[in-house]
Amino acid sequence: MKEMSKRKACIFGTFHGYQYKVPRPKYLNELRALIEIHSVDFVAEEATGIPGESYIQSELSKDEFKARVSWKNVDITREERAKMPDKNSIGLGTLFDFDFYMARERIWVARTVEAMKNSALLICGIAHTFSVAEKFQCAGFEVETNVYFDKLDEPTP
Repeated sequence: MKEMSKRKACIFGTFHGYQYKVPRPKYLNELRALIEIHSVDFVAEEATGIPGESYIQSELSKDEFKARVSWKNVDITREERAKMPDKNSIGLGTLFDFDFYMARERIWVARTVEAMKNSALLICGIAHTFSVAEKFQCAGFEVETNVYFDKLDEPTP
């Protein structure tokens, strides 16, 4: 009997500034490669607060992608956020509400699972990379994690 293959989730953690629509060729090449390697059919993104289109969202509107890869901001909306308890709702200082972050990640996973077919790429802030990957793994997904650090698109001295 042929074994069913698991659905795939590729997690791409980065600094949010890279998600803005600013030319960053190495960042974009990395995402394009992951889309091809994993036959991604859905790109999920933690993109609330990004003005206009995210960098990858604009790339996916090109002919080579638009028929086979869809995109969605899977993060909570500002309205949803206002209804969720958060110990640091104004975002000042170093405090991060663990329960709030874990709840957001569970929402991302649920929204991604609902929208994808077989293989998804989730772009999120670097602090979420491993905890959201674990949530996908616990849901039965084959998971790969990637991190993209700041300054990789900057010229080297």
